[in-house]
Amino acid sequence: MLWTSRSRRLRAVLLATAASGMSHALHTSRAPLHTASLMPQAVAVTQVQDLHMRGGGEQVLTGFIFSLFKAIVGAGILSLANSISRWTDNPKLIPPVCVLSMAFAMVAGHCYSILGEVTLMTDAASYQDAWAKSLSPDTAWLPGFVVVFQTLVACVMYSIIIGDLGHDLMRGLGVTGWFAVRKNLLAAVSAGVLLPLCLLRDFAMLSYTSMLGVTGVLYTTGFMVFRKLGGAYDPGGKLYADIPKASTPTFGSRYEPVKMLILMATLNTAFEAHYDAPKFFDLMQPRTVQQFNKLVFPSFLAAGAVSCICMAAGFLTFGGNANGLILNSYAATDTLAVFGRAGIGCSIIFGYPLAFSGFRTGLLAFLGKDNVSQSNKDLIAVATVLFSTWSPLSASI
Repeated sequence: MLWTSRSRRLRAVLLATAASGMSHALHTSRAPLHTASLMPQAVAVTQVQDLHMRGGGEQVLTGFIFSLFKAIVGAGILSLANSISRWTDNPKLIPPVCVLSMAFAMVAGHCYSILGEVTLMTDAASYQDAWAKSLSPDTAWLPGFVVVFQTLVACVMYSIIIGDLGHDLMRGLGVTGWFAVRKNLLAAVSAGVLLPLCLLRDFAMLSYTSMLGVTGVLYTTGFMVFRKLGGAYDPGGKLYADIPKASTPTFGSRYEPVKMLILMATLNTAFEAHYDAPKFFDLMQPRTVQQFNKLVFPSFLAAGAVSCICMAAGFLTFGGNANGLILNSYAATDTLAVFGRAGIGCSIIFGYPLAFSGFRTGLLAFLGKDNVSQSNKDLIAVATVLFSTWSPLSASI
């Protein structure tokens, strides 16, 4: 091997802690990796003018930053304000909470970078494969099971949110009839949008749809900031009387430190997309850690910043009564909120195939299946969309 047993053991521990979700609390210095000695000479370059990502033709890095940003910023961004409201209603605590959130984002990015480095070291094809080659094949099923379970739950949660937001959106637009029924709307979106996206032969194309999803996230964040700065939901504001009763803004000095663990748990999962690290690393040309970081850290920095802004805007608007799905706190008569639901719905729709991609990759690795035919991959896509659409959770209102 080209690295010492000590450094190998260190990187193995880092991989293990990242896979178990504890890596957010870890900060360890590591010796630089000499990537040139691990790759063919034609690829082993120390400086590259332009990083391109392969897949369906050459695509510049920017598109894949959108994809990784979208993979990071999912439905969890809508619950951050509520996670603060569970332990305090004091707006003065927002600055330290934002600092904490950015710290979580950067540590998560650091761990994502480590996984890219492990992928290069072991030439792994998946998260589970990286564990098997760096720790032990006997226990590789553990992270494999976690990845499969987590990504499948993500698909179900995305379907739930699509149904809820779609139902609220139709109501806000005054739509009645067949499409106004939640289960009908969810079934139509699943069959007409989600399934075709999951059947794509080349998931690199999702870098373009991710741009639309990112636009939806940015619009929603922008409208929340605008409403807060404009005072529309302040007492006496033009929309104050239309606020749902359970979301009437409340502020004070309440402080329940034990419940801060809810926020910590939410932040711990808010920036997780680590199961996709081997896939993103494999898409790179050239495959070096230094170039991988050009994708990783801008994506996590942007995800952290947008999450902080959205979290702060929601909490500063509704305080201790911020809803678990923050858009539900905004008045049904708020036109900007209607478009916000449409924007975040677009984001969730285009985030679904990214979660599905992680699920399918993890499932095939967990089952030990290589070189699976495209027809079998399509069957997995159909079964996953059907399950997430018609499962008891997503079918309920």
